[in-house]
Amino acid sequence: MRFLALAAVLFAAVLAQPASADPAPASPTPLPSPSPSPTPIHGMRYSGDGFVSFGDVAQAGPGLVPPEAPGFIAGAPLAPMTPYDTFSSAPLTPGVAGVAQFNLRALYSGRGIKASATLGLGYAGGSMQAAMYWTESLLPSLNPHLGAQALPYQVAFPTHAGQDDGHAARLSLLSGSIGAPDDSLVLRGGWFDLAQTDKFVFVQPALTNATPSIGLQTAETLGNGPPALDAWPAALPGLPLNGLDLVARRGIASLELSNAALPALPGTSARVTIGSLVFDHGEGTRWSAEVAHVSTGGALLSSTMFGANAMTHPGPQGPLPTSDLGGQQQTLAGLRGAFHAARSLDAIVELGIAWYDAQNVLRPGTQSPGGFYHLGLTHPFGRAAVAADLYRFGPRFATVILPYGVPENVWSVAWSWPGQWLKSTYQVDDNTAIGANRQGFRLRYSLDKGPIEIHAGYSHFDQIVRASLGHLSQVGFVEGFFLPQFDDSATAGVQHQYALWTAWHPSFGDVTLDYVNDTMHRNFLPAHPEDAVSYQAPQVVLTYSRPFGKRALGAVGYGRYAMRGSWAFGALTNVDYHQNVAFVGAQFAESPRSALLVQVRQTTFTGLPSQPGGPSPNFSGSLLVVEQRYHI
Repeated sequence: MRFLALAAVLFAAVLAQPASADPAPASPTPLPSPSPSPTPIHGMRYSGDGFVSFGDVAQAGPGLVPPEAPGFIAGAPLAPMTPYDTFSSAPLTPGVAGVAQFNLRALYSGRGIKASATLGLGYAGGSMQAAMYWTESLLPSLNPHLGAQALPYQVAFPTHAGQDDGHAARLSLLSGSIGAPDDSLVLRGGWFDLAQTDKFVFVQPALTNATPSIGLQTAETLGNGPPALDAWPAALPGLPLNGLDLVARRGIASLELSNAALPALPGTSARVTIGSLVFDHGEGTRWSAEVAHVSTGGALLSSTMFGANAMTHPGPQGPLPTSDLGGQQQTLAGLRGAFHAARSLDAIVELGIAWYDAQNVLRPGTQSPGGFYHLGLTHPFGRAAVAADLYRFGPRFATVILPYGVPENVWSVAWSWPGQWLKSTYQVDDNTAIGANRQGFRLRYSLDKGPIEIHAGYSHFDQIVRASLGHLSQVGFVEGFFLPQFDDSATAGVQHQYALWTAWHPSFGDVTLDYVNDTMHRNFLPAHPEDAVSYQAPQVVLTYSRPFGKRALGAVGYGRYAMRGSWAFGALTNVDYHQNVAFVGAQFAESPRSALLVQVRQTTFTGLPSQPGGPSPNFSGSLLVVEQRYHI
């Protein structure tokens, strides 16, 4: 509670500052930048970026000790319902952590050559879960999500701070590059982000940490992200890749070739080879082709139904499938075109095909290609636009199973949503709009760049192939959400989504409303009540933010995530809970080279037990995040 009081005083002090005589701008104003100095033809230049981050998670209640915890720690598939933040899936277990990182980049410019190297220094100490999930993404040589072994992280459910503590420091050469002075040819080695990719073919592994911010948003928001100063660094595109990357540019064409290691559990390996060719004409016209090949090796993985030793584990969350899988090979190829189909009509066409096979499978020879198809049309008119998208994401497209570098402690109870993929693993392509084994449409409306902005959407997605045991045992077949059914009683599932994001920009600040409601349904036969799925998951976030001159921004708001319905329990309600989050935060640009972020959240989780007659899942408490950014 001392942190809530501190945050309230801080925010009140910010609000008490006198407002400018001029109307407040509709969005934060960027910081003035120092006048650029002429770039030397020859010579060495240095730059650096770093941060110091502090996180304090203080929670209490019976939900800190879920009944599924011992089995989940030991690797059992039955996941707990608490204690997690339902908006981000990050654990809300008590602990205090501090992280400090700094990257120093040296750039040499010479006649006919440009070369660079980046050195990283990082330290993390205190609660391992607070450090991994509630600060910025850790230095690669420290990051357990990537497979680093420096920190003593393991899945844990501490009830008091200090029970999952550890610390480590690393100094590492992160990356280097060499190329032409005009960047027409660049070879990079070490840790890197892709320069170009079509996300329906390949996307970097998703971040599992909740990136610090002063706001809150729904996982499937239609908005522009939490409020932030323009000077504050944007969130990372995902976890970096580790390997070699070559980029060549000439005119409107660019070619990228990459070979890199992916996150993988100890004793296993995963690599990807990617080639992409892009012709970008500008003004929305872009043509591209991409091929990616992923292979895995090493120890067997515990995965879904099509591996060997497949079995289902009955329980209060339904029949949970597991099997042992290894030696995976996945190849994906895609073509994409973005162009003006007619006057005031923009189009996107994406076509993908994938091939998959693996060793140690239940039914060898049952693999077959899978496809991805997307047609999108957008009609802009003035400040507004309407759009329609048709999707088909097959159950055999992009289905390689890839765990992170460590068993993840994320919100993955059977009915958690969004849940288009297996919660403790990452998928090689973008599943934020639609997941595996789904087809349907999405309609959108947007109104931007005015005193009132509106983004609205409606989606309808049907299950393509029913999740019967016969289908789930075929090599490469993945159903990302519904649990398996017997062949003679399989039924089809459906998802609807209603979404609205709206912003009002009066003279005294900005007010945004972020709303998403997912509904899921699958019929069941009377003899199989465990097949029942029928619930809705409404999520809403209301935020007020205000810039104070060019160097400060404050935000205060409230969020609620709820779910009610039935899961593996016939027509009876056995899923009923809600999480309320009140938050307050501020950003301060102390100079063009340093900025400070502070956010405090107060969380309350209340609901039915995860198991009939089980212990209460209720818990509540506060979260404090403080981050100082530096640039030299």
